Amino acid sequence: MTEAIDPAQLWLGACVGAQVLVVLLSVIQANAYHERSLLLHAAGTLMGVVVVQVLLGRHALLPPAVFLLVPSLAGLQLLDLVSHAGGLRQGRRWLLATSAVVLPLLAIAAVYSVWAMAAGMVLWTSVVAMLLARAWRQSQPWIWWLPPGLLALGAAGFHLAVHDAPFALEDAVLVSALLAGWSAVTFVGTGWRDRIFGETRVRLQARNTVDPLTGLGTPLVLIDRVLAARHLTRRYGHPSVLMVVSIDNLGSIATEFGLEAAESAVLAAASRVRESLLRDGDVAARLAQARIGVLAEGVAPGQASATVAGRILVAGLKEPLPVAPSEFLHFRIVLAQVPTDDIPPKVLLQRLNARLDQEVRDASERRIVTLDADEILS
Repeated sequence: MTEAIDPAQLWLGACVGAQVLVVLLSVIQANAYHERSLLLHAAGTLMGVVVVQVLLGRHALLPPAVFLLVPSLAGLQLLDLVSHAGGLRQGRRWLLATSAVVLPLLAIAAVYSVWAMAAGMVLWTSVVAMLLARAWRQSQPWIWWLPPGLLALGAAGFHLAVHDAPFALEDAVLVSALLAGWSAVTFVGTGWRDRIFGETRVRLQARNTVDPLTGLGTPLVLIDRVLAARHLTRRYGHPSVLMVVSIDNLGSIATEFGLEAAESAVLAAASRVRESLLRDGDVAARLAQARIGVLAEGVAPGQASATVAGRILVAGLKEPLPVAPSEFLHFRIVLAQVPTDDIPPKVLLQRLNARLDQEVRDASERRIVTLDADEILS
């Protein structure tokens, strides 16, 4: 006959398994999205598993000492979670001192005194409650998940503080269940918070890297790519070409058909310039209302003039504008090889734009102008 399994042991295994699962999910998500708060949560949850193991070992004063390290890590995670909230400098200092200094010292003292556990939990609970109250309005809606979890963590701590050793199996089951509840709801709240802030970071990054009107890159992106292209030229000798494309007849389109037609022409110009690029490594960025910067990597000025620049000119004349059937896009292009000298990319763009202004003033018939090294460096 097989011996019946104690239901308490099943509950204990389920709670510990849930904590281990949260540890794995936290580590995976933290590595995927570079979230430090989830790594701290994984460390705190793993320490909770160690607490359960120590309880089963029936040590007298060791479980309270080990347990104090769980709220210590939870407090450090809470610091990271409320880092966005303003007006909490003093509260953060209190929580940092409590979690990083006081609780580890009390954990050592708990090996010798049963009162250290209670003192640590009272202090930590008070500081956390104060910080949550001040950060509440600035942390909606994800912060709703934190109080239940922190209450469960506090309840587990106070249960160990008021019960004398040795601890029974029922104590281990209760503490493990409370720790599993804290770990699960805190993981959900942390993941929700990280998703909200991650989406905000993506929007800010998109605003800095993508032009909202045309969908092309921004000057910041173009400058970064020029610096990278210069490094490749120095290291491998691969030339790259920087060019500025101007929509010559944008002013006449705006005068004859209105500003909406001019805006539509800018969108069409951006689309045709993008389609004219030879490879995925090339980048186009909107510099001004009627000008677009283009970086063509791996080509010399002569090749870029015959291929990329020529394709852009042809694309403008390929078909008329949808909003102005009698108008085509007339481009004018000035280009130069990216020099290996330490000239700031902004200066290169300024010199290309200055030469383009001169070509427009002189009403030059040339549609593609190539600057040599002396002209671009002078």
